[in-house]
Amino acid sequence: MKKWMVMMALLVLLAACGQTGRRVDNANYRTGGEGVYFTLGTNLPPARAYDDQRLDVLVELENRGASDIGGAGDRVYLSGFDPRIITGIPFNGQQIPAMAGKDQYGPGDKAFVSFSGVPVSLTLLNIDKYTPRLQVTACYVYETIATGNVCIDPDPHNINSRDKVCEPRNVGLGTQGAPIAINTIEVNPSPGTTRFEFVLQNVGRGQPFRSGVQYLQKCSPHDAGLAYNEVDYVEVVDVNIAGISIKNSCRPLDQGHVRLQNGGGRIFCTFDHVPGSSAYVTPVTVRLRYGYRETVERDITLIQSGR
Repeated sequence: MKKWMVMMALLVLLAACGQTGRRVDNANYRTGGEGVYFTLGTNLPPARAYDDQRLDVLVELENRGASDIGGAGDRVYLSGFDPRIITGIPFNGQQIPAMAGKDQYGPGDKAFVSFSGVPVSLTLLNIDKYTPRLQVTACYVYETIATGNVCIDPDPHNINSRDKVCEPRNVGLGTQGAPIAINTIEVNPSPGTTRFEFVLQNVGRGQPFRSGVQYLQKCSPHDAGLAYNEVDYVEVVDVNIAGISIKNSCRPLDQGHVRLQNGGGRIFCTFDHVPGSSAYVTPVTVRLRYGYRETVERDITLIQSGR
């Protein structure tokens, strides 16, 4: 009797531990159109400050997408001021800390980046006040992974469609927890070949540019800037049909990148298969990589303290 009671107690304890340690499974975490969301801290910087005080700026970062960030070149910059009046702000910005994206177990990470400037005496400059518009620029690399199921029909002209398990049709994907989304997969079947048209959209509040450390450096507002043939480009890392890469068939690509116009773009890819076999459903995965630039602004007023 005692052994039975001990065993029951152990079973109850194990069940309770299992319930306590179990994590919530959120399989639909790849949704939303944001990457890194950032804001300026409350009263940091203040709307009004005196020139005999340090000017502290706090940037609050939140990774709201599904991609990790914080690699080499991911930085936050502060600009919009005359460096002869507000000194001590590094032109090379601040490194974005390593921040995991959201996943099936929870939201993405949060972090902070700060700047501290020293105003010069406005009395010596013979001005009463100085009113710059501070601009915070975040430059980082992000990824989009879009997956969906499509119907492959090697013999689409066969009239015995009632015997087929699926019919090729367009697939809407929505967003994937990133500022660049694959909205739709358009499916065009023919005997032996299925042609795919992937519709891309910039759903974030910033601007994409070519992926690569050299482009991240040019994203700085203190640099010469990105050229017209470097912005609005997204790298197509891979297009995969059930483990088979069809990226080499995709067009049009410029050094592996597709250009967005008015925030949207398209890539056309083909998948060759055995003609005459039965229709089937198979997964498609598209992986994109790109630099992304966003800005926020705040007006401030520096007042002469009389020093």
